[in-house]
Amino acid sequence: MMWWMEMFFKKLKRNYFLIVLFIVFLICMGFLLSRLHADMLQLDATVSFSEGWHMEADKEQNVVVFRHEITEEMLGKVVYFHAYDAFVDAEVDGSAVYHYGESHSFLKSPGTLWHLITVHADTLGEELSIRIQYAYANKFSSDIDMRLGSSGAVIIDMLKSDAPDLAVNITMLVLGIILCAIFFIQLMNKMHLENCLYLGLLSICFVFLTNNNLFFTQLIFPSGAGQYFVYYFFLFMIPLLLICYLETITEELKFNYLFWTHVCLSLVITALQLSGIAEFTETIGIFLLCSATELVIVMLRLLKNRRSQTNRRLMVAFVVMIACILVNAGLYFFHSTTGVKLTVGKIGISLYLLVSIYDSLTSIITDLAEAKQSKILRKIAFTDSLTGVGNRYAFNFEINDIPLSELSLFSLDINNLKYYNDNFGHACGDTLICEAVRILGQVFERLYRTGGDEFIAIGTRLSEEQLSVMKSKLSSLMREYNRKEPDVLVEIACGYSSCQEKDISYEDILRRADSEMYKDKVELKKVSRIKSVR
Repeated sequence: MMWWMEMFFKKLKRNYFLIVLFIVFLICMGFLLSRLHADMLQLDATVSFSEGWHMEADKEQNVVVFRHEITEEMLGKVVYFHAYDAFVDAEVDGSAVYHYGESHSFLKSPGTLWHLITVHADTLGEELSIRIQYAYANKFSSDIDMRLGSSGAVIIDMLKSDAPDLAVNITMLVLGIILCAIFFIQLMNKMHLENCLYLGLLSICFVFLTNNNLFFTQLIFPSGAGQYFVYYFFLFMIPLLLICYLETITEELKFNYLFWTHVCLSLVITALQLSGIAEFTETIGIFLLCSATELVIVMLRLLKNRRSQTNRRLMVAFVVMIACILVNAGLYFFHSTTGVKLTVGKIGISLYLLVSIYDSLTSIITDLAEAKQSKILRKIAFTDSLTGVGNRYAFNFEINDIPLSELSLFSLDINNLKYYNDNFGHACGDTLICEAVRILGQVFERLYRTGGDEFIAIGTRLSEEQLSVMKSKLSSLMREYNRKEPDVLVEIACGYSSCQEKDISYEDILRRADSEMYKDKVELKKVSRIKSVR
């Protein structure tokens, strides 16, 4: 691959790409939802709707057509039925109201699912025509169980009929949300572990893709275009999220090229559909084959680099999940006409999600405990035990984070500390230091004790006038304190300096500040009230 393409792939942030995809999806969903009809919000009981239909069957063409005059009981309701491997079209007086699947020769089955057709309130007396074309001759049947009910009742009926699969779906959805929440908890604690986010989104997308034969999608989006859009989005996202997730649980394996290959493949397939060169059920078959090939490539690389896996518990859970998926695939292969759900595979996925949540929570607890311990140790190492301000280690560590051109330094020294230590004991000397720090804290935000009676204060982006004002404030606070004639007099020498053009490090600034401080120290001793130390 050319070097410029490699640079492009390295610089392009996949996370931002995924975020943009989800934003576009939500905008499109909002647009489609805004076009829903209010009559879809009704709620009553569903009933069998087998009377009044005129049926025409053509077994040679695998086609059966049902016609019914729209009556008052049908207005605002949903006519729904189940069909195996069939293409379905519905019209009201010749106007298309529902469409699913395209007829072709390669990978022709559009799937086995419920079809839901909404009858709008302004179609009284018109004719509803439903055309069902079976993909395979052995699936042909004219015995269709038609039912009628409001959209809410249809949902309730289907939830009841799919209760086991629904329970697993809800479990996966909740676990996926928990994983996403764990990621944000990690983010707030500065733990950049993206595996929880990818796995959580992967679980959520998988639930929406396989949720109860997509009847929610069909109910909300009666047109085939809306259904295809939602189905394609989640089908497109799952391989991308899986690739990203697998990278986060291995130390060495990267699938960057595979990620962008999948994106390019999806763009090509979308272009084929929009241009009319290929139809949905053709491209979906190609897409599934290519996605399966990508999955095989990933699995082979994982097996080849078994040592790159960082968590053995996750690997065991992963093997169990794959075994459940294979069992589910076998059940579907031997009972493909009975609408076998993906329940067994979803149970395996849920177990894997539970193990991931356990590992993630354990990791968070461990990291927080270590961070707390590290914070305590750092505070001990970087804090002066007597005064509570930063020590020399803290100063040396923090000074490097400040641009030299913005730096100003104050050199500060407490006068008479030896006098108080020698005459009144070190306890009195400690009192002098603490009182001095209390006064200094009213002037300087970043103060460090670098010796027994020596301090350094840091300032940034300060003008000469501001520096002078700060020194004057310190002098004023000392005079006010000493005017009360306390037992311990506080006299602090102060010198300051800012960065100049010739400076190459903070030591150059500090040397000038020290020089000014010593001059100030001499002046203070001339007027000191403690005569013995003049």
